[in-house]
Amino acid sequence: MDANKALTEKIRLWLRKPANFYLLAILIFAFILRLYYFLLTQDQALWWDEAEYMAYAKKIVFGTPYDISPKRVVLFPFLISLIFRVGLSEQSVRFFLVLVPSVLVVFFTYLLAKEMYSEKIALLTAFLTAVLWIHLFYSARVMNDEMSFLFGLLAFYFFWKGYAFGKNNKFVYISGFFIALSFLLRPAGIYYGVIIAIFVLITENFKFLKKPALWGMVLVFLLTLSPHLIWSYYHHGDALAFTGAYGGPGEENFGWDAFKFIPLYTEKVFLAFFFMGLITFITIILGFDQILKGSKKYQNDLFIAISMIFLLGINIFVLRSFEERWFMAMSFAIFIITSKGIMLTFQLIKKYIKELGAITIIIIIIFSGAYIQLKHADQIIKLKVNTYAEIRAAGLWIKDNSNPQDSVWSRSLPQLAYYSERRVFRENSSVLDVAEQELLNQLNEEKPKYFVLYVFENHAPWMFEFPAKYPEVFVPVQVYTLNNQPILVIYKISYNNLQETA
Repeated sequence: MDANKALTEKIRLWLRKPANFYLLAILIFAFILRLYYFLLTQDQALWWDEAEYMAYAKKIVFGTPYDISPKRVVLFPFLISLIFRVGLSEQSVRFFLVLVPSVLVVFFTYLLAKEMYSEKIALLTAFLTAVLWIHLFYSARVMNDEMSFLFGLLAFYFFWKGYAFGKNNKFVYISGFFIALSFLLRPAGIYYGVIIAIFVLITENFKFLKKPALWGMVLVFLLTLSPHLIWSYYHHGDALAFTGAYGGPGEENFGWDAFKFIPLYTEKVFLAFFFMGLITFITIILGFDQILKGSKKYQNDLFIAISMIFLLGINIFVLRSFEERWFMAMSFAIFIITSKGIMLTFQLIKKYIKELGAITIIIIIIFSGAYIQLKHADQIIKLKVNTYAEIRAAGLWIKDNSNPQDSVWSRSLPQLAYYSERRVFRENSSVLDVAEQELLNQLNEEKPKYFVLYVFENHAPWMFEFPAKYPEVFVPVQVYTLNNQPILVIYKISYNNLQETA
């Protein structure tokens, strides 16, 4: 009882501090938001990337026939497999590996922002992160983006505590561990390490070469990464097979469209504060000579600026084509700048009206911006909730109407592999190069039980007319429609007639 009373008293005293109370309120709000969308989307069909992780996790645990792409790193499907191994469901995967990390992103955003700036900046940044539409959207998808971002934040947090000011080597080593974990979820996690390296190079010049803690961080990173490199070497024949996913520019021209993702993340209201916040970074330019001389006064702003400039630069000049989720690593910097802009605006308003009035105006504006974010999230989540439902239905139908040794031809490869638990394959050539006779020969050789066409997959134009050309070979056994139009058809193959055709 005494221990319970002591704990209760500690909690009471902790909550008496306004910043702690507001943080708890933000975290509860973030959790309730994500729980609402979890309940709404827990049974939604998987997209390609989601299904690839889930199908490979099933292979690890149940032996489901599926080989993951060499371009993938496999920490995420391995974590999924642990949940499957103890008998938990897909919904448990969504909750523990997506929803929970998304809430922790809000918490560690606060801790990192507080470490770098102040409690006020930290609370604002945490709140903006809690309502950011892209975090809400990907907290409702079985994707590794939230967890990878979480580990990136943890890498920044422990680096800042251990190196920038704390000088605690243990924290620096831990930073290397979390960079590796972020990398093992998505190879782009290496960006967190590159940002840290650029920061160290600017602030330390080449003196960093004499810093044992930094060499220790690199060693921890490599040791954490080494099991995957060994696995990839024996499984794919190449320890660096994952680099195939990042083989060079996606487009011929530079990707200047990367700048549009800043207003896409902030939406209109917070964008104004973002531009206000940029004003505060003039101090980096004015005090850059002091930074080079070792001054720590502007190092926090320098770190945020490096994050923005590097992540924009890598997308503009290297990747050149991108998705909105690829900029998630930049959201911390975007909302730090936005929060600084809010505080600057508050200070300006306070000069002309009473403080309470200034606070009221800022709160109204912040909640207006939050409403726009939540409206965006709600629309896109609900719009996408039923996408690919036909593939799930088709996969479950095939599972019920086939034997484990049967196989399927389809371009919805990971989704059907996950739902049907059957071997799924597709043409060997690229979609544009495949020839009709080549496909007939492949089917005759592989002998799949079913042939599946789905209008939302990328097929050669002639392929949708292909079954009708050979009606004696391809017998439709299940059809799924949208607005009374067939969008997915499962054909059973007659091999006596196929051999005659081939």
